[in-house]
Amino acid sequence: RVTALDWGAGPEPVADDEAVILAVPPWVATALLPEVSAPDAFHAIVNGHFAMTPPEGAPATLGVLGGTAEWLFAFPDRISVTVSAADAIVDLDREDLAQRFWADIQSAYRFTAPMPAWQIVKEKRATFAATPAQDDKRPASATRWRNLFLAGDWTRTGLPATIEGALRSGETAARLAIGARTR
Repeated sequence: RVTALDWGAGPEPVADDEAVILAVPPWVATALLPEVSAPDAFHAIVNGHFAMTPPEGAPATLGVLGGTAEWLFAFPDRISVTVSAADAIVDLDREDLAQRFWADIQSAYRFTAPMPAWQIVKEKRATFAATPAQDDKRPASATRWRNLFLAGDWTRTGLPATIEGALRSGETAARLAIGARTR
């Protein structure tokens, strides 16, 4: 069982009736627990956010074909862009990405306007590669320690690396932790 945690200022004891949920990216989990298997090949996601009220009647979600953008999301105060598996564009200049995304937005929503304030967000290791080999590396939430549980979309959730997978893993880890406290 886990008996202590060290946050850098020395070990802090974990009480006998306490459980620990390790909710970190897979590369952090394997650095802390080298015996834990975890996905180790990743893909990027790039998002763009534009401070503009979407045009009247814009759908909440719109798929884009033939552009740099893949998905457009219309929020009351902004238009957002998402590109999954964005390895081919993640290293492009932020201004270039903003210009490309803005062109896609104008084309998809059929309007012309100067580009508003924007923000580009890049995450090079946003999701693990969805391959059978990487899927085989996904660990269960339970570990060999009776009071230590893993949470994250990279664990064996039955779903791809998605928000839904992350939620499912957290629920599983919490359920296991509650069960461990009652033993």
